[in-house]
Amino acid sequence: MLTESHSRRSVWLSLLLGQRVPKHRELLPRVLRGRRSRQRVLRRVSSTSPLDRARARAAHVWNQRRITELEAAERFAILAVELASQGASEPIVAMTREASGDERRHAELCLELADHFGAANRMTPSIIVRRVSPADLEERERLLYEVVALSCVTETLSTALLGALVEQARDDFAKQTMRSILRDEVQHSKLGWAFLAEEHARGARDCVGRYLPRMLEATLGEEPFSENVPATPEEELLAGLGSLQRRVSGRVAREALELVIFPGLERFGIDATLGRSWLTERVSASQRT
Repeated sequence: MLTESHSRRSVWLSLLLGQRVPKHRELLPRVLRGRRSRQRVLRRVSSTSPLDRARARAAHVWNQRRITELEAAERFAILAVELASQGASEPIVAMTREASGDERRHAELCLELADHFGAANRMTPSIIVRRVSPADLEERERLLYEVVALSCVTETLSTALLGALVEQARDDFAKQTMRSILRDEVQHSKLGWAFLAEEHARGARDCVGRYLPRMLEATLGEEPFSENVPATPEEELLAGLGSLQRRVSGRVAREALELVIFPGLERFGIDATLGRSWLTERVSASQRT
């Protein structure tokens, strides 16, 4: 039975996006613990240079990402079993198993980056995964929803955001590491689109379109889509170490949705109307603030 880590996978996106995690999430205790830990780190380096403070924040970011990568590894492993049991093609099942291994390797890379930036301690991950799909869907539809949420949406967004991070990277080791992760994320995104194409060819009905706002909200949270959000000097430094400025992340996420994700979903029979409306509302709200 597929259990869910999608909400924490959204934390990985949140960290890429440079945003705060919404307070209403079930992850609040961990986020607050991490935030208090980060504040202690910042107090210790308050008398040092802006770059040192940015490196301390980067260490925290990469430590958090290690946890989300481990959870993604577990989620892909579970998906591989369910895809095989539901008769997905062997190439897709193989890609999903490989994705699980990739994510475990990414976790090690994240740990290396955290150490590289001077992590004071290593977080001990507690892996909990649950379904994200609506309970009223049939079993195979729930599987399709899970794959779309993880691969077609989250991994596609992650690919776009990592690409922007690589472009801004000012640390050679971080840039090399993010490039390695990026190559795998592209493949993880492709496996979702390949399964969606299989299901469309099989005649599967649209079980995702009406839930797109819910899916996007869970993935992007409170991401601001305004490109006019000013970045602090520390945020500019942090962008070179692995966490995008909000004005950049908003633009990249919006373009990925408009140019890749929504058209891709529509190509394979998923109505993206509600998703487009959700994005329009969020962009308008960001511009008003």
